[in-house]
Amino acid sequence: MLCPNAVVLPVNRGPRLPVPRQARDGTLGAHSTNSPHPFRRRAVSFLLEIRTGANESAFEERRTVKRTMRKLLTTAAMALFVTVASAAYAGPATDVVKAKQTALFDLLKQATPDQKKIAAIFDEMLDYPALSEASLGSEWANRTDAEKKEFSDLLKQLVSKAYEKNLKKTLNYTIEYVSEEQKDGAYIVKTKAKSKTDEKEDPIEIAFKMVQKDSKWRVQDISTEGVSLVSSYRSQFTKIIKKDGFPALITKMKDKIAKGDV
Repeated sequence: MLCPNAVVLPVNRGPRLPVPRQARDGTLGAHSTNSPHPFRRRAVSFLLEIRTGANESAFEERRTVKRTMRKLLTTAAMALFVTVASAAYAGPATDVVKAKQTALFDLLKQATPDQKKIAAIFDEMLDYPALSEASLGSEWANRTDAEKKEFSDLLKQLVSKAYEKNLKKTLNYTIEYVSEEQKDGAYIVKTKAKSKTDEKEDPIEIAFKMVQKDSKWRVQDISTEGVSLVSSYRSQFTKIIKKDGFPALITKMKDKIAKGDV
């Protein structure tokens, strides 16, 4: 117990220290026992800045690599597409048509075309027996062997002359080999003839029906702008036979060949 006359001297507690954050809000304070030394904190902060810069540099490098890889993959994909597309348009049937057509164009461009060579190419290219049978349709079975032979010889002349005539019309055209597709056991080679002198002229679509026989490709039909040569012949021939008989058809075919009306 203090004496009533005693003097109470103030206790010198020293300067007031800041209250650690942990004491105020439960977070780690600057002077907490768990807090690193100020110099250490600055060192850690400096290291973090260095690491952050390194990470950003590494990230930018990875992003550049990814962009480069994407470009390479895109270029590779485009090259693959072009290769596949070219492969889809090319084929053995197309190669045969292109080779024969080129040889025929070269011969027809000469001042005096060699008709024997032209006929030889037609013989190699055109399947005359198949064209003859298909052109008569159901009437083929009703004909004798002699009638079939006579008809086939005349049709061969009609087809070769008509084909040569059409080739001459397209000498000043660029032939584009568009595609080759399989259909009903045959291969359809689609081409386009574009005028070299008139850009406004619509291209002519010509398709060749190709069938391989004895390791050789032959043309069994030619369609121009969707109109089949065989179908046109069959329609005309059937009409004449039903109206005037088979002998009348033979007479008309001979007249057309003689007049050059093919």
